[in-house]
Amino acid sequence: MEIKIKRADLSDVEGMSIVVDSAWRENYKDIFSAEQIAKYTGTNRRNSFKSLIVNGKSVYVLLCDNEIAAVCAAQICEEEQFKGYAEIMLMYVHPKFQHQGLGSKLLPHALKEMRKRGCSHAVLDTAEKNANARRFYEKLGFMEEKTDVSRKFDNVTRVIYTIKL
Repeated sequence: MEIKIKRADLSDVEGMSIVVDSAWRENYKDIFSAEQIAKYTGTNRRNSFKSLIVNGKSVYVLLCDNEIAAVCAAQICEEEQFKGYAEIMLMYVHPKFQHQGLGSKLLPHALKEMRKRGCSHAVLDTAEKNANARRFYEKLGFMEEKTDVSRKFDNVTRVIYTIKL
């Protein structure tokens, strides 16, 4: 299996959307309603990826034998509490490629690139009930950030994680 990581461009939008749409349908079926999943997949996802790339966000894809298997996007966080941190906006592995160590290759690559941009820490959040994602982030060294502020995304409680780069 040949693995390659590269910065995404507009020609990757369809493949990235397939990865994330598939991951949402599989990983969030017990967390979000079917209506919520439909709202964040398909055309909306494609438009979101186009916007991220056009606006210069750090979007990376991991290719497995030339097929996009994982996607990660980052930016410099502007939220006051984490100002200047690298913010991992999304990190997804296609379900057929999960549990093969691909996310453990892609996320550190994105973090390394954000460190080059001057970030000394990173922040991300994930659904509180997404046990697999939480274990994955913790395995990579992310620590849950205890806060009194409850983060919600479409009525789903989110947990904040940080890591020193």
